[in-house]
Amino acid sequence: MAAASPSPTSARRQARHVTVFLDVDGVLNSYPVPKLRIMTEGRKKLQAWHYELHYKPAVITFFDRLVETHDVDVVWLSTWSQRCKTELEPKFGLRNSFEVIEMPDESHNRYANDPHLWWKARAMEDWLAEHEHGRAVWIDDDLAAPATHDYFVEHYPANRLKLIAPEFAQGLTKAHLREIREFAYPKEDS
Repeated sequence: MAAASPSPTSARRQARHVTVFLDVDGVLNSYPVPKLRIMTEGRKKLQAWHYELHYKPAVITFFDRLVETHDVDVVWLSTWSQRCKTELEPKFGLRNSFEVIEMPDESHNRYANDPHLWWKARAMEDWLAEHEHGRAVWIDDDLAAPATHDYFVEHYPANRLKLIAPEFAQGLTKAHLREIREFAYPKEDS
């Protein structure tokens, strides 16, 4: 008897799968953080590259658990590029390693308010085109730029692409984590 060939990914599984595109500064790291906020939010500090970062360990744990327990991938979409893997993942204490979309030039976030020029916007458009049925959460404080935010809202349905733009000085909050979880695992309509 011939061995059964592996079954293709089911449509239901494809519909559930979510890719989270994650920035660093203004998302995981917010700086400067007054001492009182460091204590009340349980923030930690670390040195990476030539910078001091302030982050919430609970947010790091959230992403580790998300990829370990659900059908979610995380991709670094940050000007830190490969430093996300070489410096941040070990220093944050992430149990998982994520893919990286490299910054292709030295423009950094100079064009964040132009969805046709900003390298991150181009990377998202490419991913969405390549993954016709893919669902994504894009988390970047620069998504507060009106032209880029409006462009993606107008071109992609809310059940396919979730945009989250934390305030740079705050980073991701519990409310944002709830939004991510609800997008990734919407309650079934009864």
